[in-house]
Amino acid sequence: MFKKLRNKLILINLGITTLVIVVVFTTIYIISIKTAENRPLKFPEMPMKLENGEEVPEDVEDLIILNVREEKENAAKSLLVTLISSGLAIEIVVALISYYLAEEAIKPVKEAYEAQKVFIANASHEIKTPLAAISANLEAADIKDNKWISNVEVETAKLTNLNNELLKLARADLMEGGTTEEVELGILTNRVLDRFEPRLGSKKLVRKINLNGKVKVNISDFEQILSILMDNAVKYSDKKIVVELDGHNLQISNDGAKIPADKISHIFDRFYQVDKNSEGVGLGLSIAKSIADKNHYKLSVKPDKLTTFSLVF
Repeated sequence: MFKKLRNKLILINLGITTLVIVVVFTTIYIISIKTAENRPLKFPEMPMKLENGEEVPEDVEDLIILNVREEKENAAKSLLVTLISSGLAIEIVVALISYYLAEEAIKPVKEAYEAQKVFIANASHEIKTPLAAISANLEAADIKDNKWISNVEVETAKLTNLNNELLKLARADLMEGGTTEEVELGILTNRVLDRFEPRLGSKKLVRKINLNGKVKVNISDFEQILSILMDNAVKYSDKKIVVELDGHNLQISNDGAKIPADKISHIFDRFYQVDKNSEGVGLGLSIAKSIADKNHYKLSVKPDKLTTFSLVF
């Protein structure tokens, strides 16, 4: 995230610098050329004869004019080369300065962001214990047919789920890319999909899994991303889910309601929900994106006939 921000700042600086250089240097070049063209040629009075006694050729002025024009063209070319070279040199200097200034500018933001992630992880971990205690005490009380107790149980379950999601997100942000190993990815994928079979009900799961060859991945991270995408597909599909795995490309499609085009860019934002009335807290896809970015995978979504999440690893 911070690399993108730094690169964006550098590109903005380079863009502004390039625009200024083009305008200023173009103006200098045009003014120089126009000035040279408009300056009249003044010829001194020509002697009738040269020192050796020969007569001066009648076309001598034409020869001088031609020579001057050639000199002007050469000077214009030289000026153009000088301006281009100077512009490139300035761009390189600005790029280096911009890199340093961008790093310095985002450093406080980065430090605050890192501190925030540590705080969320620690807070979520501390909140987990009292929530577990509340749930345990509610179960121990064994009070049935009491709507107030039932409401407390429901809200406690929601809060526990939210806290667990925050903890997952914080851990995903804090952890660096883990170790990778070669694995039969088709077998691993089918194993994860098997866990979702009991939740499908009347929905149909279509598997198009290529079982040939091994692929090098972070196994636990791949399983977590696949689980999140499958959980999302089960929640929002109507009748069918299609899972395709071929080489380094995983696609999970569902036939649920299409994601509006103006909301696609926010689909991986934290706490963002297309349907505000849906279950969940809007952290699942954000966690998947965070894990994907950590491993340098590309996770994207494409709303077509089916809503398709694509993972390239």
